[in-house]
Order: sequence, then structure tokens, then C-alpha cells
Amino acid sequence: MKNKRILTVIGICTLGAALTFGGCGKEKEKASEALHQAEPTVTETATPTPAPTATPTPVPLKTLGTKAEGAYEVQIKNATTRPISGVAIKSSGEADFTTQLLGEGDNFAVDEERILYYLPAAAATPTPAEAAGDEKLLTAAYDIRITFGDDGSTVTLHSFPFGDIAKGDLLAADGVGYLNYESVNTKSVIDTKAAELAIVAQQVADAQAAAEAAAAAAAAAEQAYEEPVYEEPYYEEPSYEEPVYEEPSYEEPSYDDNSGSGEAVGGGDGCLDGGLVW
Repeated sequence: MKNKRILTVIGICTLGAALTFGGCGKEKEKASEALHQAEPTVTETATPTPAPTATPTPVPLKTLGTKAEGAYEVQIKNATTRPISGVAIKSSGEADFTTQLLGEGDNFAVDEERILYYLPAAAATPTPAEAAGDEKLLTAAYDIRITFGDDGSTVTLHSFPFGDIAKGDLLAADGVGYLNYESVNTKSVIDTKAAELAIVAQQVADAQAAAEAAAAAAAAAEQAYEEPVYEEPYYEEPSYEEPVYEEPSYEEPSYDDNSGSGEAVGGGDGCLDGGLVW
């Protein structure tokens, strides 16, 4: 009897546990279904392919001078902070800048880069730049005159280093124009400001010496004109010539002898042409 009761209790507990776990399982299934229904549906969006970017075509640089076979070619940047209205060139043997590289009305703007072309004359023989170590030498072949558009003032690049420069900056300061560039020959950076200052200083000294010499010559000429030169008078002593005495010559009168005629002239009156005859 006692055993039946125990079995009955165990059966009741087992049934209760089964009912409990069975209800929990259904609740979990319901919760899982609700969770799946609440999750948003993710739709994949196609990523647009970017359109190819066009590569900009580089604008060709303007020129100074005319491109020609055999011409020097140098890329120059106007780093002077001033617009340039004139670029002229001459050889060392010429007196004036007759060759213009910048067209009339053209303007070489600030920070603009251009290609400088120059074809030397057939007879010209430019000397290429040579540099060794820290020694910076300029060629003695061509000078370039720069005219500024803001006030018309000019600077000169003396002995432009054609043959040793491919690209460089054009600058101006302290009354001179100069270049900063990398030497083709030595690959070192060269700045010509010191050389340009030395050239200008020598030109000023030469001009001052010439002016002083001209002033001294003018003063000497003026002094010579104002002070008369005294010349001692020349006295010529008269020469005395003793007179030549000429002794007078005496001519004895001649007498005509008419005694042989036997008769006196004048009718025999004893007179001869108004004279007495003895």
C-alpha cells in the first residue's frame, strides 16, 4: 500500500515536470519566431561605378623669342614680383639691344613661366659657362635687358649662361637683375646676384672716373683760355750799311777847231753861236 502511494506521487511529479518543460519549449519557439519576424530585411544596394576622370591637357607655355632649329631653349619664371613689358638681347660685340624677344603689347606676368628661345647669329661664337667647385663663372657672350611694365625701369642680365641653364628663376633686387638656377654642368645651384652687383659697381666706378677726367680736362681748358700767354716781344736790331761813296767823274769839255775853214760861222762876225772866238 505504501509503495503504491510512492509510485503515485512519482507519477504525478513526472507528469507535472513534463507539462512544465513542454510549455517552456513552446514559449521559446514563439519567442524565436517573433524575433525573426522583428528583424529587418537587408537589401543589398549596387555600388555605382565612378565615371572616369578626364586628365587635363597641359597648356603649352608661352614663348620669349621664336623656336628654331639650333636655338637655345631655357624655361624662365618671372620671380621678380613685377610685370615685365620688354625682353631684349644683344651680343657682347653689339652696342645696342636690337633683338626683341617679347612682342609689342605682350606682358610677362608675375610668377608666369615661359620658354626662352634664342638663335645666335651665324658669326657669333658664344662661350659656354664653366664652373668648378664653388667658383661661379658667367659666359661673356650675351646680355639680356629686362624692362618692367610698372614704371619702365630696366635691369640687365650680363653674360647670360646659355649652355649651362635649362630652367631657372629671374629675380630682381638692390637695383640688379639676376638668375637662380641649377647648373647643367655641375648640378650645383648658382645665384648670379653677387656677380651682377660687382659688374654694376665697376660700371659706376668707370663712369665716375670718366666724368672726373672730363671735368678736369674742361677746367684746364677754361683756365688756359682765361690766362693769356705772355710772349716777350722780339726786337730786331736794324742793320747799318755804310754808304758807298762814289767819286764824281769829270769830263773835260771838247772844243771844235774851225781854224782851217778860213771863215767863221755866222758871217765872219767873230762870234760862234753866240760865243766869242779868239
